[in-house]
Amino acid sequence: MIANRSTNLNLDPGSWQQYAHAEIMTVIKNKDQITYNALAATANMTGPHKIHRLTSWLEQLMAEDHDNDRPLRAAVVISKARGGLPAPGFFDKAKELGLDFETTDRHANYKAYLQTVYASISEL
Repeated sequence: MIANRSTNLNLDPGSWQQYAHAEIMTVIKNKDQITYNALAATANMTGPHKIHRLTSWLEQLMAEDHDNDRPLRAAVVISKARGGLPAPGFFDKAKELGLDFETTDRHANYKAYLQTVYASISEL
C-alpha cells in the first residue's frame, strides 16, 4: 500500500480549502463539474486574487493526487469560458505531472479522463 504523501493543502476545519475540498468531493460523487468562480463562492473565499489562490491550491491538490497514484480531482473544476474544460493551467500542470491531453482531440481526452475521476470516487 502506498503511503499518503500529503502536501500542505490546509484542510483545517473552517478553512476555505476544507470547504473547497468537500465541494470537489461532492461534485465528483454527483458526476458533475463546477466552475472556478462557483467553487470560490462555495468555499467562502474572500479577499483579492481569489481565483489565483484557488488555482494555486488546485495545483497542489493535483500534485498530491499524482504522488498518491489517484486521478486528478481538480479535473472537475472548469472555466465558464472554455466550453466545459478546465483553464489552460490545469493542462499545463497535468503535463508537468506526466499526463498529456495534447493529442488530436483535447476535449475528448479530457472527457474520457473525467470518467476515470468519477469512477474513482470509492478510492478517494
